Amino acid sequence: PLISSLKARIVMTTRECATALTRGFGRLASTAFYEAARFMNHICQIIWSLSFAGLLDQSIGYHLKCLMLSLGSQLDAAAAHQAGQRSAQVAACNLQQWRGDTTGIETEPQLLLRLPGVSVALKPPNWEVDAKGQLSKTGRYLSHFLQRHHAPEMSPVLRRPEFEYGLVHRLDVPSSGLILVGTRFQGYSLLQWQMHTYAIQREYSVLLRCTAPEPLWDISAPVQDFLPGRSFVDEAGRPAQTHLKTMFHTRHQCRLSADYFTLVCIAIHTGRRHQIRAHTQWEGYPTVTDEKYSHREVTVTS
Repeated sequence: PLISSLKARIVMTTRECATALTRGFGRLASTAFYEAARFMNHICQIIWSLSFAGLLDQSIGYHLKCLMLSLGSQLDAAAAHQAGQRSAQVAACNLQQWRGDTTGIETEPQLLLRLPGVSVALKPPNWEVDAKGQLSKTGRYLSHFLQRHHAPEMSPVLRRPEFEYGLVHRLDVPSSGLILVGTRFQGYSLLQWQMHTYAIQREYSVLLRCTAPEPLWDISAPVQDFLPGRSFVDEAGRPAQTHLKTMFHTRHQCRLSADYFTLVCIAIHTGRRHQIRAHTQWEGYPTVTDEKYSHREVTVTS
């Protein structure tokens, strides 16, 4: 009865708040974007909580999904109406070319797929997925690349920091891989729904130091990711689960010593900042060439 009452309250309250919110979509001022993003974030937290607890049944799930898509559709309609009244203002994109990098790699992201409202980008190393702001000093931000390649008829979702520039997940700066992007508000809403209901599966290939003994293993340890720049395992952190499968072991022989490595395939059940790097470091198998998450203890002998 308690859970049923809570779900009924969620449906009633979110419906009332959405009705009041959409009245302000006529002019789409900055405050309207802020309030819409704030409300959608709260909805996403409710969706994730119910899904994580196994309580997202068909009834309330259908209501929350329709609510998210309806908000996205109304934001798209309001943005299109606003664009028809004045010339489109394309954000200036200071996209620096990658030249002279010490790694010898000169590349930029690629758009691999463009669908109505959704794009898939391939992020190379040393580019920042700046959904949470531009925290690195690389000068290479994925939001700038996306704005440039979706101009001139670009949806405001790609320009608004409140909507994280349409980016629904992250990859660490040193990593490479696929990034999902909402290029319209409704596409962004759909991706957020799928992300928070675990409909999107993410897998990573990671090279670790040392020899991991288990073929299949899980790491379930809370991660503290509220502090800027670094995450770590801590009892006061948020729940985090990482699933690993060992693919093979290898050894690099030097003159006086040998280094051992393990290639693993990783799936994450949660998406905490630097979760993979923090978890593998905690287990004693840090990711290779990682200046931030190396071994927790180092012994120097002479």
